[in-house]
Amino acid sequence: MTQTTLAMALAQGFQRHGVKRIFGVPGGGSALPIIDASKELGIEFILARSESAAAIMAAVTGELSGTPGVALACAGPGAASLTNGAAYAKLEQAPLLLLTDGPASTLHQRYDQNALYAPITKHQGRLTPEYGVTDVEEALSLTCRAPMGPVQMNINAAGAVAPATGNIGVPRGDDPPPSDETIAAAAALIEKSRRPLLLVGLEARYGAAPDWALRLAEALNCPVMATYKAKGVLPDRHPRMAGMFTGAASEFQAIDAADLILTFGVDPVEFIAAPWLHDAPIVEIRTADLPRMLLQPALRLIGPICATAEALLANDAGNSDWTSEAIEGLTKTITDRVAVSSNSHTAHSVTRAIVEAAPGRIRASVDAGAHMISAMSLIDSDLPFGALKSNGLSTMGYALPAAIASALHDPEIPAVAITGDGGLMMCLAELTTAAEHGCGVITVVLNDSALSLIDVKQQVQKLDRAGVTFAPVDFAAIAQAMDIAAWKVGPGDDMTEAMRSAYAHGGPALIDVTIDASVYKEQVAALRG
Repeated sequence: MTQTTLAMALAQGFQRHGVKRIFGVPGGGSALPIIDASKELGIEFILARSESAAAIMAAVTGELSGTPGVALACAGPGAASLTNGAAYAKLEQAPLLLLTDGPASTLHQRYDQNALYAPITKHQGRLTPEYGVTDVEEALSLTCRAPMGPVQMNINAAGAVAPATGNIGVPRGDDPPPSDETIAAAAALIEKSRRPLLLVGLEARYGAAPDWALRLAEALNCPVMATYKAKGVLPDRHPRMAGMFTGAASEFQAIDAADLILTFGVDPVEFIAAPWLHDAPIVEIRTADLPRMLLQPALRLIGPICATAEALLANDAGNSDWTSEAIEGLTKTITDRVAVSSNSHTAHSVTRAIVEAAPGRIRASVDAGAHMISAMSLIDSDLPFGALKSNGLSTMGYALPAAIASALHDPEIPAVAITGDGGLMMCLAELTTAAEHGCGVITVVLNDSALSLIDVKQQVQKLDRAGVTFAPVDFAAIAQAMDIAAWKVGPGDDMTEAMRSAYAHGGPALIDVTIDASVYKEQVAALRG
């Protein structure tokens, strides 16, 4: 039994689980004693400019660290504003603890906060002093239990400063691996296959999973495709990497060539919403028995994916006919379909400049929008989390908060936020968060005064252009007003040189580049068909 305040019990829980910092916008109430107790244990509080950005920063921190990200907010409007980050964490399996003050003690700002979070979290509840130590441990542990995801807990001011009781308890053990019979059935399908294909997804980013993914690919002698979230699980330049996988038309040649598809840690939310048109049987390897959405596998291997891979490799059943030339052909087909050309700067040429000017390894965060096609295709990742993207939720306003989380977590790796102008305007104030903490974040804003991906959809539907454009914004001037180094890159200016200057600067920087958006329509058509 312990006799400490509930706020301190939370801080001690953060310490046990390796939490280095928490994010949020406090509004009094329980947030203040939680921040104070955390500071006492050396856990930093990062004041974001909005709760939505704070939740994204915390969720990305959880992904990068494999430990719970933590975000806090006041009752009422603060709690409501955390929901975008919560939805991101739920759909994309990010470990995240959301601490919401309240519920409010009067009708002012009062609503059922737990009910609000029910569809977008794994669990909702309330932390109280009675058994508080036990509940804190369970909440933090649950965020990292397969499938990882967000947990939301209310905590009020009086409870936060009251003595907490309870105990930590015994950690829950790992889930069991698939049965021997299921492994044998999968091995039989592999033995029969002559052209297997391995798809790696978001669950394959952690621990030893990337190593086991490579071992599977080598044992099966097969090409590998990665979802956006799994970019870097196998290095992009590895000879077995055939390219990115979303389920779009650009990848059909690779999928159609396969006679067996193994998904390794893939969540169906990672695919675009389109019918699955391929005939090859699917062996699904996942950590948790979640509902199927798009794929109808011939066989499901549910359990720790590393143990599953090890059991499969023990059967030594691969008989692949793949050649390195065939895999190279698949890679070239995908690369060629997303390429564009223009006399002005495009998302393609901008991303090339980001890569060419880089002094070494970088981590790019990519916002939702038409530019993501080029950015995710051209960014080189040799490790998991080398590129960060909101895929399942595909939220705008993601790239800059994600880059700040990256810079705080790995300050030695330059963080580059690649965003459209629409996405940046949703979180523009977070530039001051980066400046306040000296984050080496380079924000590259592709400026075309439009929501270009929605503009393309409007064109495809032959609708009049409406609701997708806005007045030009001088982002470089805004950044400079925030004491952030900034460069403007026009159609005839050298983007690569601007990037070299931004990398050399070391601190927060912004490059405002005017781009040609006319190429997006053709590129989207080539990708998605």
